[in-house]
Amino acid sequence: MIIDSHCHLDYEPLVNNINEVLLNAKKNNITNLLTIGTSLESSKKVLEIVEKYENIYGAIGIHPNSTTEHLNDLDKLIDIKKKSKKIIAFGETGLDYFYKKSEKKDQLFSFEKHIEFAISENVPVIIHTRDADEDTILIIKKYYKKTKFLVHCFTGNLEFAKRLLNLECLISFSGIITFKKSNDLRDVVKYVPLEKMLIETDSPYLSPDPLRGKSNEPANVKIVGEKIAKIKEISFEEVARLTTENFKNFFLNEQR
Repeated sequence: MIIDSHCHLDYEPLVNNINEVLLNAKKNNITNLLTIGTSLESSKKVLEIVEKYENIYGAIGIHPNSTTEHLNDLDKLIDIKKKSKKIIAFGETGLDYFYKKSEKKDQLFSFEKHIEFAISENVPVIIHTRDADEDTILIIKKYYKKTKFLVHCFTGNLEFAKRLLNLECLISFSGIITFKKSNDLRDVVKYVPLEKMLIETDSPYLSPDPLRGKSNEPANVKIVGEKIAKIKEISFEEVARLTTENFKNFFLNEQR
């Protein structure tokens, strides 16, 4: 039993093969998926998907790289959230200073807006952060007593991970931890307690080794879990059990 905590089922090629994607996930004992919205249209599609498939949850948001063009769409996210209890988070939101596709001030405004929505609806926030450690920490510090934060697809250094853990964040790892040049990231995996960790594919992106170059899918979250087990020198079953419990506790308020 294992959960993919971050995928994009509304993206090509997954959106046209969802039944096959779910069958492959089931074959690998993956019980639930969390599909993530990255724009207003994407979030609307997420709503359609979660209402159709029992074992899929959704998160809705506007990606930081799209905020400048879509600031007027932000308030419409609340309307989508109120249509389904299976929308269990806001995001992905956050800050991306690497691509510079959106103005910094707009990203900061959008990030805080998503957090305010999450507080009002009593759900967590899913964060994308790249080359924006200091501002990310400042905003989380401002709100972390009021809602819960998950930093998805972590690629930062050990110091950043420690600061996030001090602010009670969960950290999610993707197939990047299997890449040959990811030694520093594997050191972070070794440090982060399993109780503060989730696993994800970020599919259709970031296929893990040995599948790099191919489209990723939720079934491959098993490879991420197996790599974490190897890094931490524990059983895959323990990784699967604890990350599943973490997901349920974090998103669904199911206590152990």
